[in-house]
Amino acid sequence: MPSGPFAHVCLLVRDLDQAIADWTTLLRVLDPDALKEPVVRYDGFSSGADQDMRWATFVANHSTEIQLIQPAPGTPLGDRLAAKGEHVHHLCFTTTDVPGSLARLRAEGMQVLGDGTTNRDPDMTWQEWGWVGPKSAHGVLIEVAAPYESRGDGRWYPASTPANTNG
Repeated sequence: MPSGPFAHVCLLVRDLDQAIADWTTLLRVLDPDALKEPVVRYDGFSSGADQDMRWATFVANHSTEIQLIQPAPGTPLGDRLAAKGEHVHHLCFTTTDVPGSLARLRAEGMQVLGDGTTNRDPDMTWQEWGWVGPKSAHGVLIEVAAPYESRGDGRWYPASTPANTNG
């Protein structure tokens, strides 16, 4: 699990395998501890209209993680990648109260997308997330997600010790 509520930075990439190789090189020099755990990798991940994505995350139990997503062509994220090129897609913060955090952000005037509803992964039913729009975060999408951890097998699990219990 990341060491704090700022969980990961997610990049949209054209070629996941090449991005993993390049980030492995970067991290080998700049943050070798991020290579101690196996990369968490999912092929065929879907979220809403974005189907058959491939993604990988460098597990960093000591800092913020690097996540890479290769979207499928013809999907909303695939079209975004084609139009804008590779770029930062979102920053993720974790909290044990995703709906409550989104409601508080909306009450504070933040642009909460999807009317504050949360998404759930059908393969990881414990995981939920929602979004704060780029109008409130000065150009970047913010993911608000339930805490997660890797157990050394390349998969995600619910965090045993939440990074942010304040919601």
